[in-house]
Amino acid sequence: MTARDTRAPEGTAPVPDDLRDTAPGATPTPDRDPRRVLTWFVGTLTAITAAVLVPLAVAGADADAFNATVPLLSWAPTLAAFVAHLGTGRRTPFWRWSAVRPLRTGRVLRTAGLLLAVFVAVPAVTTAVGVATGLVAWRPTDDAAALAPLVLPFALVAMLTVTGEEIAWRGALHTTLARYGLVRATVGIGALWALWHLPLLLAYRAGGDMTGRDVVASMVNLLVAALVIGAARALSGSVWPAAWAHALLNTTLVYASNLVTPASELGDGAFWAVQVVTWVVLGGAGVLLLRAAARRAARA
Repeated sequence: MTARDTRAPEGTAPVPDDLRDTAPGATPTPDRDPRRVLTWFVGTLTAITAAVLVPLAVAGADADAFNATVPLLSWAPTLAAFVAHLGTGRRTPFWRWSAVRPLRTGRVLRTAGLLLAVFVAVPAVTTAVGVATGLVAWRPTDDAAALAPLVLPFALVAMLTVTGEEIAWRGALHTTLARYGLVRATVGIGALWALWHLPLLLAYRAGGDMTGRDVVASMVNLLVAALVIGAARALSGSVWPAAWAHALLNTTLVYASNLVTPASELGDGAFWAVQVVTWVVLGGAGVLLLRAAARRAARA
């Protein structure tokens, strides 16, 4: 009897032990077939998303109706990942494949603290650059001061929904695609994540609640933010800091918009200039975090 060859396929990156698709104590084996996982996952998620959004679109629902679907759709990726887990027929527990556990508390807390610093620094820098260059004016809303202490509590509440996304995207899919290297996995997952948001964004566009430039900017924002969120997963070996990063993204950047000229009042030139500043700052943070994660993996 010969030992099973557990090396990564030629041209791909080796899979770290904490990303291997095996139960604790079992002989390490390569991840489950990515093509099968993606087929099950994308097919299931597309069906769920269409079942929720298409009837609303046909009925001409307004933004409030679409907003009401967000908590439900946020957990659709987890359901799709679980279906993919069953469909690919591996013995690995779902909680391990999706990086819900094992929970390395020290790494998780350190990464969570680092992400908090990042998502305080990014809106602070982008706001300062926008005001300093005259792209936007310093114009806090009346309730900006009262909202400031609520940003972190809001982020904790937001985790109730965004965790449903991250268990799939930066959990199960990251585990499966890690064999192709951290950057490829992060960018690929980010592209799928952004595409999954597109039908909802187009629904808002059709209802007049978003403009065409808002849709395009939102798609790029998701792609860029995926670098930071993917790095959070890689640095911690857990899905929880990724969910925390996602929640911070949805709260700190939104809060910063209360401090300056609303985007809806900006001309196209200023609007896109502000977006580029945000992409450069947020993307730069993502690249630095991914490099840190790659160095950590190389030392492991």
